[in-house]
Amino acid sequence: MHKIILAIVLLCLGRHAVSAQTFYHLSGKIVDDKTSPIDLALVSLMNEADSLIKSEYTDEDGSFEFSSVKEGNYTIKVKMLGFESFEKKINLSGSNQQIVLDPIELEISSQLMEAVTVTAKTPYIERKIDRTVVNVDALIANAGSNALEALERAPGISIDQNGAIKLKGRSGVTVYIDDKPTYLSGVELENYLKSLPAGSVKQIEIMTNPPAKYEAAGNSGVINIITKRSKTIGFHGNTVMSLQQGRYTRSNNSLNLNFNKNKISLYANINGGFRNSFQDLNINRYYKNEQNIRNSSFSQNSFIVKDGRSGNAKIGLDYYMNEKTTIGFSAKGMLSLSGDNTDNIAFVNDAQNNIVNRVTADNNTENTFDNGTFNVYIKQLLDTTGSVLTIDADYVKYNSGSSQVFKNYIFNAENIQTYSDRINGQIPSEISIYAAKADFSKPLNTSVKLEAGLKTAFTQTDNEAIYTNTIGDITTPDYGLSNRFLYDEWIHAAYLNFNKNYGRLGIQLGVRAETTTLKGNQLGNIEQPDTNFTRTYSNIFPTFYTSYQVDSLGHHVLGFTFGRRIDRPFFQDLNPFISPLDKFTFYGGNPGLLPTYSNNFSISHSYKNTINTSLNYAKTTDGINETLEIKDGIYYSRPGNIATNHAMSLSIDAAIEIKKWYRLNMYAELGHQIFKSALYTEQLNSSGTYYSLSATNSIQMGKGWNADIRGDYQSNIVYAQLLIKSFGTLNMAIQKKILNDAGSLKLSINDILYTRRADGIINNLRNTDADWNSRLDTQSVTLAFSYRFGKSTSNKPKHTGSGSESEQQRVKG
Repeated sequence: MHKIILAIVLLCLGRHAVSAQTFYHLSGKIVDDKTSPIDLALVSLMNEADSLIKSEYTDEDGSFEFSSVKEGNYTIKVKMLGFESFEKKINLSGSNQQIVLDPIELEISSQLMEAVTVTAKTPYIERKIDRTVVNVDALIANAGSNALEALERAPGISIDQNGAIKLKGRSGVTVYIDDKPTYLSGVELENYLKSLPAGSVKQIEIMTNPPAKYEAAGNSGVINIITKRSKTIGFHGNTVMSLQQGRYTRSNNSLNLNFNKNKISLYANINGGFRNSFQDLNINRYYKNEQNIRNSSFSQNSFIVKDGRSGNAKIGLDYYMNEKTTIGFSAKGMLSLSGDNTDNIAFVNDAQNNIVNRVTADNNTENTFDNGTFNVYIKQLLDTTGSVLTIDADYVKYNSGSSQVFKNYIFNAENIQTYSDRINGQIPSEISIYAAKADFSKPLNTSVKLEAGLKTAFTQTDNEAIYTNTIGDITTPDYGLSNRFLYDEWIHAAYLNFNKNYGRLGIQLGVRAETTTLKGNQLGNIEQPDTNFTRTYSNIFPTFYTSYQVDSLGHHVLGFTFGRRIDRPFFQDLNPFISPLDKFTFYGGNPGLLPTYSNNFSISHSYKNTINTSLNYAKTTDGINETLEIKDGIYYSRPGNIATNHAMSLSIDAAIEIKKWYRLNMYAELGHQIFKSALYTEQLNSSGTYYSLSATNSIQMGKGWNADIRGDYQSNIVYAQLLIKSFGTLNMAIQKKILNDAGSLKLSINDILYTRRADGIINNLRNTDADWNSRLDTQSVTLAFSYRFGKSTSNKPKHTGSGSESEQQRVKG
């Protein structure tokens, strides 16, 4: 491993024999005939042969920028639905390397001028060599929703009944915010994304095979959520306020502020709200003898009322010391208070379905979670060719606590109480992460780029569980549930990435090396012995991408990608002790968990960037999944390694402009999953074919009115021991621009037919059949108001790096 890192360091520090060239930074702004900025217009930079050099969508303030552009003659092309196309020839030469164009004004399409004024609509999906980009505001159903709901509407992404994110039917997704880690995973990631309004999100980048620059963690890929931030001079911002009413009430609100002047860029994001919801859950278990004859059963209904209040804020400062050096600092804080109140009633029946016992439970859990994240960086431009060195350092601190009270009452067939107890639990937890990384980028010429970097991270966790059991008036410590678990982990990494264009052929090669050392210590108690473990492992993670423009116009583009990935266990999942959900259901960890490895392949075809098809295959070894075991009638859920998983899928998405005022976005996926593994006393050998469909009808009605109608359907899907049953949704939304297009009002209705169920079957349980069905607070009406304010004139580059990408993903609430 040290030889690999040394080789990369030498390569980064070595001199490259390239001719001296001058590179330019080109920026501008796109506006309409009222000088209002146009968000998400497609700006393309073409060379003299009319070949595409670079392209990007404008920011919310209409700004765009291109870096590391070679001296020469170019054409700027701008396209936006509802406006006439724009072209302008420019020449880059001379000593001034910072070129700011005059505002580019787009004219409303002549076809629309004769009818009614139609608000421009940006494409929902964009394809690049290594990722798919989703423009969130292009789907107005996202208005008033949260980031997790916006993710679920993106192509290929699904959210399971536990809030876990899946990409093309596979778990193990790593989530970033602005190319920085969320520092969250599990329940806390779910809660954070629910607290982040979709109105503050600009784009979602989906990478099934991320480049080597990204952490190797995330065996099914990386999702990068890009929030709205303006780079233009002046003070400006936007606010989004929303109220959602289902059976219970929820609200998401955000305020984004930006101030750019001279050498200072200051930004702040403040989000806050509350969320109340419910889950009506039914669980059935049917027990059989060795002759496969049913001899008893268990049925349970849990009505869970969930409440939560959360706030998070981020402030950042970029200081441009000179044309070559930028330093910056950012701080992010989060506070979340949540609770679950559960009313349980369960029946234990004999073989003739006669009631043997009735069990009632009153369970209450109060959770607290706070997080502080601090980042400092320096970015140094090394020469006129665009070589850049960036150094980041992070410190992250988590504190969480859970206070649990479980009251259980058991009644016999004559409805006489025969037993009662109360379990009290206190579960404090602390996690600290220290990380640093360095990234080096060097354009060797206009078609070749080299990137390399180093990273180191250290994580400390301290989890404790203190339980007592009260029977009658006597309270005693429960040493079977109480424990303290300490865990330390070091990760060192280095990467190299090479990108070159050969005319119509584009190639990107990368390799990442990582070494991990971990140490766990279960302290035990007077009844449980101490246990500990230490492991070290090193791995190489190659990536490869290629794209080929079949025709000179680039209407047909073929692509191929390959990447090797890893998923490390959540820190808390390595804790071996168990915690109760009720008298019949327990959750536990697994100190024997191994890291997950996967090899991912994808072949794709794109037609005019409007119809995109991909064929995907992945083989996963030791995949970490929820595993379920029945022992003496008690249900145990714990993470476990599934030996092998084969996943195949064929997907197609299309953005079709049927009329000037009507666009149809469609997505379809057909897949097949195979799982094989030894599992407790059983042999897991499950497989199944699934499909998913979605269609969004976007209608522009003129005079600032827009509407979306969206339908989704997911068939039955096999996932390890689970068969997740089919479900569908129908949503619609309408929007009106107000306040001279600076504001908007949006009304949306979600799950109109109330068909977003969460039902399933549990397989591979010894002598047991089990299933569940659940209803959630998904049928709702949302009213949202957004407003953009301030004035801006020109561009500044921004920093989106961080020193600790993957460690934060593995904090599980």
